[in-house]
Amino acid sequence: MSEKMNNVRWFSMALKALIVLAENENRCPSGKLAEKLESRSVYLRKILTHLVKADIISAKEGRDGGYSLSRQPEEIGLAEVYEAVSAETVSKEFFEAEGTCCFSQTSRKSLGELQLDMESWVVEGLKTKTLNDLLEQ
Repeated sequence: MSEKMNNVRWFSMALKALIVLAENENRCPSGKLAEKLESRSVYLRKILTHLVKADIISAKEGRDGGYSLSRQPEEIGLAEVYEAVSAETVSKEFFEAEGTCCFSQTSRKSLGELQLDMESWVVEGLKTKTLNDLLEQ
């Protein structure tokens, strides 16, 4: 499975993991985090790797290791998380019209443009939210 597949689920899982980390005072090992999220550790670590690379969370290896937020929840934008996991609200194939003889070239182009617009709308909406907005106040 490609890292770019199932990105809607990746984004969802990333947000859930961030909420757990925000509500946990100590570092949280991936096994414990996966247990809380009812997920597999291997799957979750793939997602967490992207969040570490984006400096959204930090990772420490070893006996006392685990994951923790790199910044305060109000400093972590949801658009940043979305981009870190390369999430797409609509898969590339959602509006796929290539090879379908019943669509004109104009219709295929319009569907492609709509998909780009939808992606843009999602990112713009997420820019107004932070991790803090998802936490209990």
